[in-house]
Amino acid sequence: MSKKRLTAGLAMFATCLYIVIIMYVFMMVLRIQNMENFETAIGFEIVGFALLAYFILGNIGSNRIKTGYFVPLLMVTVIYTILLDTINIAFVAKISNVMFVLIHFVVLLVYCIVSIPMYILGKR
Repeated sequence: MSKKRLTAGLAMFATCLYIVIIMYVFMMVLRIQNMENFETAIGFEIVGFALLAYFILGNIGSNRIKTGYFVPLLMVTVIYTILLDTINIAFVAKISNVMFVLIHFVVLLVYCIVSIPMYILGKR
């Protein structure tokens, strides 16, 4: 088994395990499916899962981004994911849907402002 294949397999396993844990917390612990902010929380979690999977698994297969830009980009993505989970778990039942969506969009905007320049410069 090649090194890249092993790395990709382990990264995929860890990413899938993370997704399963978060979805278990949402569905079984918080019972988020009964709350007003369910669709918003799940939608932004899917965006977070996709970003995490893209940057982790996408760069393993082919080195699209230079390492000097990839590591900070991955760190920012992990921080965004942690912040996203914290917002979803802490505020899903406590604030109105309008404020919940606004908070998510502001956090996503800040993430994009920080990460897009790193991604563009890393591709050069």
